[in-house]
Amino acid sequence: MKTILFADDNRNIREYCRAALEDEGYRVVLARDGMDAVRTFRKETPDLAILDICMPGVNGLEAMERIKAIEPKVPVILFTAYDDDCVRDQRGSLAMGCVEKSEDLTELKRLVAAAFRPPVSESGTPSLRLGLPPASCKAESA
Repeated sequence: MKTILFADDNRNIREYCRAALEDEGYRVVLARDGMDAVRTFRKETPDLAILDICMPGVNGLEAMERIKAIEPKVPVILFTAYDDDCVRDQRGSLAMGCVEKSEDLTELKRLVAAAFRPPVSESGTPSLRLGLPPASCKAESA
């Protein structure tokens, strides 16, 4: 069974998404902020991380950097109400996708499923980048 780390500072969102992802057959571990996400990642070594961007203390982008330093190949999905932050911040290029928060979790579920069977480029990075520009665009603009 694949394990997903889901981090969001809103308890209702965490529980709603946990239930939906568990219904899809995944094991879900929760974190309430970015620092908790990094600690939980070290402890649980999940197969995928889903992170809200705007969390108190360590935000989702910083948590993603720390998680990628631990395990560079783990797929990360940014799940946020502020989806343009995924594109504006250069760190967003580390994520395999960015999904806008919604009660309809169809896109999130689709991206999660794709993370476990991605076509992989030569660099080892999943080529699917929902909600994000191609990685090459980020490199050129940096």
